[in-house]
Formats: sequence, C-alpha cells, structure tokens
Amino acid sequence: MAESLYTTGGTVQAQEGSLYLVRPADQQLLELCRQSRFAYVLTPRQLGKSSLMIRTAEELLAEGFRAVMVDLTQIGTGSDAEKWYGDVLEVVADQLELTTNARAWWKQEAETGLTLRLTRFFEEVVLAEVEEPIVIFVDEIDTTLSLSFTDDFFAAIRYFYVARAQNPAMRRLSFVLIGVATPADLIRDPKRTPFNIGERVDLRDFSAEEAAPLGLGLPLPAPEAERALGWTGGHPYLSQRLCSVLAQDPPAQWTEAAVDQAVGRTFFGERSEQDNNLQFVRDMLTKRAPEGYGAELLGVYRTIWQGKQPVADEEQNLVHTHLKLAGVVRRDGRQLVVRNRLYQSVFNAAWIEEHNPEDFWKRYGPVLKWAVPVSLSAVLVAGVMTVLALEARRQTERAEQAQRRALEQGEKAKWQSRRALKAEALAKASETKALARAQDTQRALQQLRQSQQQEQQARTTAEEQRERAEHEAVVARQERGRAEQQTMFARAQTALANLRAQVARALNLLPTTEAASGLMLALDAWSRSQGAPAVWAASASALQQAWLTSQETNLLKGHESYVNSVAFSPDGRLIASASFDRTLRLWDAKTGAPVGSPLKGHESYVNSVAFSPDGRLIASASADRTVRRWVASPQEWFHLSCARLAHHPLLRDAASVSTDPEVVAAGKRVQQACQAERLTSQTAQQPGPRKVVANLLVWARGLMGV
Repeated sequence: MAESLYTTGGTVQAQEGSLYLVRPADQQLLELCRQSRFAYVLTPRQLGKSSLMIRTAEELLAEGFRAVMVDLTQIGTGSDAEKWYGDVLEVVADQLELTTNARAWWKQEAETGLTLRLTRFFEEVVLAEVEEPIVIFVDEIDTTLSLSFTDDFFAAIRYFYVARAQNPAMRRLSFVLIGVATPADLIRDPKRTPFNIGERVDLRDFSAEEAAPLGLGLPLPAPEAERALGWTGGHPYLSQRLCSVLAQDPPAQWTEAAVDQAVGRTFFGERSEQDNNLQFVRDMLTKRAPEGYGAELLGVYRTIWQGKQPVADEEQNLVHTHLKLAGVVRRDGRQLVVRNRLYQSVFNAAWIEEHNPEDFWKRYGPVLKWAVPVSLSAVLVAGVMTVLALEARRQTERAEQAQRRALEQGEKAKWQSRRALKAEALAKASETKALARAQDTQRALQQLRQSQQQEQQARTTAEEQRERAEHEAVVARQERGRAEQQTMFARAQTALANLRAQVARALNLLPTTEAASGLMLALDAWSRSQGAPAVWAASASALQQAWLTSQETNLLKGHESYVNSVAFSPDGRLIASASFDRTLRLWDAKTGAPVGSPLKGHESYVNSVAFSPDGRLIASASADRTVRRWVASPQEWFHLSCARLAHHPLLRDAASVSTDPEVVAAGKRVQQACQAERLTSQTAQQPGPRKVVANLLVWARGLMGV
C-alpha cells in the first residue's frame, strides 16, 4: 500500500518498504566517520537522527569499519554508576565480539575511578583486540541529563580525542553523539572543562527536491502536493505523517480546501493534544523550559511568531538554544523564524496567551498603586473583576475552539455525505450498464468469457506460485550462505584463540623443567600459523625464545644506543637492526613488535647488517674487526629445533613420557612437520627428477598430517 512508504514512528529501516530520503547530512557524517573524526548530531526530536545513524553505520560496515550503536534508552536511568557503565561496556563488547568479558573486567578493576577505568578499557581491551577503525554511535544522550554521574562518561570521550596526540592507536577510535541536547549540557560541573570537541552535523528539514519522492504514494496534482508539504516546511516526521494520512484516506477531489481539511483533522483541535511531536514541542515550551526562563522563553517566541521585529540568533543564548532544540524555530540566515506553517498555526497568539498570561502585577500595578491608599476593598473588587474577566476570556476562547471543532466536524460530515451520494450514483450507473450488457450479450459469449477468465486466473496463480517458490529458494540460499560464513568465521576465531593459548602456554613452560614440552608446543604453533598472519609474529617470537631458552619478555623499547644499520628480510616480514649497544635486534615489519631477544656477541658497536638471499641467516659487521653469522628465519629456528628434539622421546613417542593430551597431540603433528622439514632440506640439494618426486612426497604428507 502507498501509506507503507511513510514512517511515522521509529527509524526508517524498521519498516519494510519505507522510503529513506537522503540529505547533505548523510554524506557529511559519513565523511567525518571515514576520517575518524569526532562528531555530534544534536537536534530536536523526529528529524531522522536514528535513521541517519543506522544508515551511516551500514555504509561503514560495508567499507571495513567496525560500528557500534549504543542506545542509552536501552541502558536506562534507574541504576547506579557501576551498573550503568558496566551495561554500556557490555553493549560495546557484544557488538565488537570481544573475547574479553567486559562486565568481569569492569568489576575486577573496581578500585580504579570511573573515568580512568573507562579509558583503560578502550585502550587495553577494545583497541588491542580490534585492528579496524572503530566508530561508536551514542544515541539518545539526552537521557543522561537526569543522571548525576555521566559527566565522567563525556569527560572520557573528550580524553579519547585529546589522547590522539600521544597515542596514535587512539586515532582508530571515534565517537558520534546523537540526541536532543547542547554540548554545554553534557558536562554540567562548572569546575570541569566543558565538552568542546567534535564537529557539528546539521540535520535540516527536507528541501523541495529532497522531499519530492514523498509524492510517489499520493495521486495528487503538483500544486496540491506542494501545498501539503508547504504546511510542514519539509519537517521529516510531520511531512511523512501528513502524506500517510492522505494516502490512507484520500479526498474525493484533490483541491486546496481538501488538503487543508486533512491538515486540520490531523493536527488541529484535540488532535494537536494527541500528536507526540506537537506534545514534545508543547512540553519544551512549558514544562521543560529552563528554570527561571519560562516567561522570557515564551516572550521571545511571541516576538519571532509575530515577525514584526527580527530576532538575531545567538549561539550562546540559552533561550535561543532551547527554542531551536524544541524544534519550533529554525535559523534562517542570521535570524530565527518559526519552523513551519503548521507550528505557526498550532502555537499561535492564543496559545501563547493561554500558557503565558501577563504577570498580574505588571498589568495592574499602576492601578493598585493608586487604589491601595484609597481603599482595600476597592483592591479586592478589582482583583475579583480581574479574575472574572480572565475566566470570561478563557470561556470565550473555549467556545471559539468548540465552534471551530464543530465547523470541522460539519465539514467532515458534508464531505462524507457527498462521498456517499457519489458512490450511490456510481453504483446505480454500474447496475444499469450491467443490465444492458446482460440483455445484449448471448449466453454462448458469456460462457466463453468465463472460460477465458478461468484460464487467465489459472495462469496467474501458477506464475505467482512459481515466483514465490523462486523467491523462497533465493532467500534460503542467502540464509544458508550467511550461516556458512558465520560458521567459518567462528571456526577461524576459535583456531586463532587456540593458537594464541598454545603460544602462551609454550612461553610459560620454557622456564620450567618441562622446557622440552614448551619447545614442542612452540614448534607446533609456528608450523600451524603459516597461513594466519594475525598470530604469525607471536608464534615466531615464541619459537625463537624457545630455541634460545630465554625468559626475556617482549619490550616496547629496544636498543640502548643509536642504530647504525637496518635491513628488510627478502620476504618482507622481518627487520634487522644494528646498534652502538653491540647488539642486533629482529622486529615484526608489520606491527613493529620485537621478535625474540637481542642477538649479542660483538665486543664493539655493530656497523652493518644484511640478510642472506633465502632470509634464513644474517651477517653483521662490527668495529671489533669481526663478521658474525646469525640465525634469522623462524624456518631455520624450526629446523634447528627439530634437530635438537630428534632423539627426544617427546618426538618419537610423546605418549610414553607425557600425560598431557595437548602435548601428545602436538608431538604427533610436530613429528610429521619435522620429517617434512628434513625431506625438504635434503631435496634442496638433490638434482632434477629426484627433487620433484621428493617435493610431491612432502606435499602428500602435508595433506595427510595437517
């Protein structure tokens, strides 16, 4: 149905077949997120903020970003600070599929303050586990304005932005704040630095060109369509609701009066009290007005509504900001104007007068000042007369409203009556034509027509069933493909987690009496990580550490003096560096992490370093007048480690010396891998055909053993 195009509640994406209209804000927000820049969308309600968030997140996911959407209404406001922050981190961890239990981590660090704990979680857990750029959308931030502890939350977000100067990894993390608030509302403690980061994204009403697709569901002429949208001024919610009403109950004749009547039935009178958007604006102007500014707020709005005296927009003016957040006014150039004709009609002079009557003393002060000395009774009489006059005025306004409602109902009744008469006339005309055709048509022709209709209906039904079956088959294939992808991803993540755990266990066993078992696990982990770049560097480091039987841990700082020479390995995975501290170091070329321990031996500073063509050895030149050769490649470490374990029972029959099932299983796999390594080394020295046959044997054993 045509009305299904329109969304009058929730996000556009939540309604099947709904229409999403693109505005400049879509491209602006997407570009800011691509650049990992902080942004905020702070506008009145029902302008499409959540729909914009979901669309932007979908675009980012398609481009390889990781997007998290935190709806603070889901978190709620009924919990204490500890539970509230734990809930927020759990939402982040679930959407990023972190391996760390966010709630357990939060409780474990309970002795740390809220802000420091929150920033550490993102630095030590989120950025450590996720390599892609991350954009976190925080929706409905205005729900936090009633909480006393969320200053720390927004202070932490500001810290993430400032910390980019010292920590480059923080540049992969950005935030987008969405809600009905101002930046000044986010950190309310006057003793703290205000929330002064990010770029504002203006979410404006639809222009005439942007709103043109809304007319797809309305069979009305262009002038009436423009008039219908002219009432709403392109306001997303009001425009879609009016179009939905016109699509559900189209008038008999599309005239200017018919469109205006539809507007009146939908938004004026009692209906204005039922519409949630109008109720939000009404509450913002009355119940939710800034404390102590209620009269000034309606006074400024009255001046804007009258349009006689221009009101220049002042960004730091609390009253101007509140009126813009209410949505009842917008900025036009440098001036503030009423947002649309619909607001102009609902929140009119009578409404302003009813909700903001002039102060009694301001109106009657001069009279009372003169009358009090004369007689107190005169003052009382004047007060009673004033009250009666105000009550009479209210009664008059109520009568006028009732009269308007009665006129509207009368117009509606007349329209319905005309529609019923027209339907009756059409029915009679159809009946007359049917009788005439029945008299003029022969029975044989009727039977032929019926058979043709039945045949056509059968063909149509068959075609519909075929299309439905094809559609269901396509959906089933898509679902099966998604399920297979998810299964493969889960298996890959499980394998990576197991490899990381095995590397950690190997490192833990090296300093113990079970060093041989640790070496066995390190050999197995490295041989299985050849096709997994995410864990290759860690397994290679563990393998070298196992070979050297060293307990040194990876360091973020390396050489103790300046570096003389560096060289890349032929495969581009490693970097070797030579330093004045008389050592050489190996580094992972991709991550910059150190691989293994420093290579020591020279008695003076090292001048130069170079890899062998096959990348397995390193040559270094030193001021001690020597050249040294070093083992550089994890492949060579693997070869030497296999040689070291060649006669060890763990390699021959691991089950005879160990009861650990993981070590026994690793022993079997390492035995096959070491045999393949020895065969490969021997084949490298064999001539022609024998080398080909040996390579085939290595390939076949790999298929059977891995």
